[in-house]
Amino acid sequence: MEKALLYFDADNPYWNQSLLNLAGEDPGALKRLFKAGLVEQTPSGNYGLTQKGRSVLLDYAAECGVPLNLPGEKIDEDKAVWTTKFHILFDRSFTGRWSLKEYKHNVCMSFYPGIKREETWEFSREGKILWCYYDNPMVCAMLKKYPYSGMRARDKKPPDLEETMSWFAEQGFPKGRLFVDLLFLSRYDFPHYASFPPVPNDLWGFLNADRMFCFMPPEATDDNLHDFVDMVASVRLFLLYYSHVHLPGYTHFDTEDQENLNWVVWVAETDAKAQSIQRLLDPWALSLACCELPLHLKILSLEKLQNLRKSYETIYDLLFHESLNVVSPDDL
Repeated sequence: MEKALLYFDADNPYWNQSLLNLAGEDPGALKRLFKAGLVEQTPSGNYGLTQKGRSVLLDYAAECGVPLNLPGEKIDEDKAVWTTKFHILFDRSFTGRWSLKEYKHNVCMSFYPGIKREETWEFSREGKILWCYYDNPMVCAMLKKYPYSGMRARDKKPPDLEETMSWFAEQGFPKGRLFVDLLFLSRYDFPHYASFPPVPNDLWGFLNADRMFCFMPPEATDDNLHDFVDMVASVRLFLLYYSHVHLPGYTHFDTEDQENLNWVVWVAETDAKAQSIQRLLDPWALSLACCELPLHLKILSLEKLQNLRKSYETIYDLLFHESLNVVSPDDL
C-alpha cells in the first residue's frame, strides 16, 4: 500500500502534489493512487478518497489495530486544503521542545448561551469596542448559577455536566458555536504534567495546555472589521462558558498555578496581507484585549512560515520572532 494513502483522514480529506511535497512525501504517489482507483481528482485539482480507497484504509486499520477517522460527507474543500497546508508549515516551524503538540482541524465548539452580535459587543462613539455580553440576562443567569471560576473554584465541587445541560435546556438558552479552522494545544513540560489525571468535563482537553485558536481571515477591509471582532467575541464567550462550566479552576491557570495562554491567531496568505490585518485592527487593539478574559491576538502568514530557514525550539520563540502582534494583556 502507498504510504501516501495514510495521509487521508478526517482532518486532511484532500491532498495535492504541492501539499505532499510540503509534507516530505513523493508527489507522484497521487498519480499511482489515482491509477489504482483509490483516489479521485476534484475540479479544483485536489485528490480525495474513492469508496475503494476508504475500504482499503478501513481494512488496514482493522488489520493493524490503528484508530482511523475517515473524512465526512460535507466538507469545505478549499478550507480543508488551507488547514492542511497551515498545519504542515506551522508544525515544521518549531520543534516543540519539552512539549506535546496537538492539532484539531475545522472544529465546531459549542457554548452557552449563544447571544446576538448586538448583545455581545458594539462600537462606541469614542472609537472603542464595548463588550456588553456581561449585561445579557442569559449570561447573568449562567454566572449566577455557576459563579465559580479561577483559583476560587478549586475547592468547590465542579458542576455535573448532565445536570448542567439539563439546566440550559430548561432555561431555553440557545447554543452558541465557535468555528475554528485549526485548534492547536501546546502541552508544555509534558512528562511532568502527565502525572495529573484528566478532568471528566474537560471535553476539549484544555487542562495543562496553552491554546491557539487559528483562523483563516477575511480580506482586511473596513466592511469586514465586524467579522474579525466576531471571531474574538466567539472565543471570549466560549472561554467564559468553559471556565465556569467545564473547567472551573483550571482554564486560565494550570495545576501548578502557571498561566495558560489563549491565543487568537489570524493566518494570512502573504506578509502583505498580514500587515493589512494589523493596520485594520490597530485602532481597536486595546479594546479588543480588555475585559476579564486575557487574550493574546497575533497574526502569522503562510508566506513567512514557508520561507523560514530554521525551526524554532518552542512555540513561544516562533510567535515572538515571526508573528505580528495585534495586542496582548501586557499592552494594557
